[in-house]
Amino acid sequence: MSEVVDQSLIVYMSDYGYAYEAMKEARIAGAKGGTILHGKSSLSTEKSKFFGIKLHTEKDMLLIVCDDSEKDNIMQALIKTYGITTKARGLCFSLKISDSSGFNL
Repeated sequence: MSEVVDQSLIVYMSDYGYAYEAMKEARIAGAKGGTILHGKSSLSTEKSKFFGIKLHTEKDMLLIVCDDSEKDNIMQALIKTYGITTKARGLCFSLKISDSSGFNL
């Protein structure tokens, strides 16, 4: 493995059913691909409201590895269309990749 200092992992989480559409937006913004994981929130049904906002227990997670030069455009596209103020209630953050193997971006 060689050190890679110019790549990031974008992590996007939304209510269930929005990750496929969010991935379409990410591709338009420059993403080459991504991985979608389906999961369930750790919240119990008794705690399904947070500050008066109903939370869905099923979630989608979209993982995208990209060049740092594309990161801001992809994240902005995700949040603009599928952000926290939309029905998707999407959250997005990125992590710097220090080592990787098998990525040919």
